[in-house]
Amino acid sequence: MIIGIGTDIIDITRIERVINRFGDRFKNRVFTKKEILKCEARKLSANSYAKRYAAKEACSKALGTGFRKGVYWRDI
Repeated sequence: MIIGIGTDIIDITRIERVINRFGDRFKNRVFTKKEILKCEARKLSANSYAKRYAAKEACSKALGTGFRKGVYWRDI
């Protein structure tokens, strides 16, 4: 049974700008330690962060809750 479908497209430069501005504060709020390590291991880490960010947003759309009601960025 399909409960919901979510898709998301994101501009990689947007995530790159957010990372440059907020750094670890943004990363630690949105990503798990394991996700951060995997992204940082990539040559183009902004691409990896953007991919994961878009996937998390799409998941929140599919759940139909957004990021509320006990659903947080790092839970996805």
